[in-house]
Amino acid sequence: MTHMLTTDVFRDQHGDPATWTPADFESYMVISEIAPPPPPRYTYADMQAASATYARSADVKNRLAAQLAAEGHETAAGIHRRGAREAREHAAAARLGWPAFEEFLHGW
Repeated sequence: MTHMLTTDVFRDQHGDPATWTPADFESYMVISEIAPPPPPRYTYADMQAASATYARSADVKNRLAAQLAAEGHETAAGIHRRGAREAREHAAAARLGWPAFEEFLHGW
């Protein structure tokens, strides 16, 4: 098993940064420049599956909105239309992968 030194591991090993020597700080800076970034929370395939689920949800909400509108329930139909629009927006963001989806969720 390969042990990878990351900034988190370095902090765990060296304790409180207030007690670090200048050499410790230099080592930490080097590690922060060369350590690989953490992997995304969800894989591209996971996000494609989530996108498909959001798209199906949008379709269901659109059908329900149309049915409600046909029965004269405009307020309820509007609620479901808005839900369908939001599901389509989520699907579009999820298709781009986790980093883009996270930005979408947080409004960054």
